[in-house]
Amino acid sequence: MQIFFGNRTLTLATDIEKEIVVGGFDAIHKYSNLNELKQFLHNFNTKEELKSGCIYYHNIDLLLEQVKQCYKYIQAAGGLVENEKGEYLIINRLGKVDLPKGKQELGETPEQNALREVNEETGLSGISLGNFICDTYHTYPLNGEIALKRTRWFSMTVDGTPSLKPQPEENIASAQWVAIGELKSLAAESYPSLQVVFKSIL
Repeated sequence: MQIFFGNRTLTLATDIEKEIVVGGFDAIHKYSNLNELKQFLHNFNTKEELKSGCIYYHNIDLLLEQVKQCYKYIQAAGGLVENEKGEYLIINRLGKVDLPKGKQELGETPEQNALREVNEETGLSGISLGNFICDTYHTYPLNGEIALKRTRWFSMTVDGTPSLKPQPEENIASAQWVAIGELKSLAAESYPSLQVVFKSIL
C-alpha cells in the first residue's frame, strides 16, 4: 500500500514483498520499534529530495497501525459519481481537479460520510451508493502538525444529468460532468492519490 506525500510516495510492504519492491527507493526502513519509525518518518517528511520510500514488516496491518500513531490521524470518505450519460462528476478545488470528499463525522458510517460530502460539496441529491472502490492515504499540514488522512472511496450513480452547485466554503470553484474521454486527460492533472481512484474506471 502507498501513502502520498504530495508527489512523493511511501510504500508499506511485507517481508515477502520487500524482495520485489526494495529496488528503486530513496529511503528504506525495516520496522522494529515505534521510536525508530518516528525518526524515519520525520526524516522522510522533511527531506523533499527523498521522492520514494519503503517501510517493511511481516504484519502489514500492525505496521499501518504504528504509522498512524506518528501522525494526527483523520478518517474521510468520498465518491466517484456517474450520471445516466456515463459522465463523471469532478470538481475544481484550489486550482486542482478533485473529487468530492471530506472528514467523517461522529457516528457516521463511511457510506453515510461519502454520500453527505458529495451532497454538500456539489448540491447533488438522489444519489445511489455503489461499490467500495479503494482506500487512499495522504499527508498534509494541519495546525502545525502533519495529518495522515485515510479516505474511503465509493462508486455512486444518479439518474439523468442533474445540475450542480459547488460549495465555495470548501474552496470549490466549479463542479461539472465530464465524458470518460475528457476525464482521462483531466485525471493526469489531479493529485497522485486521486489517480488511484480514477484508475478504477480508466
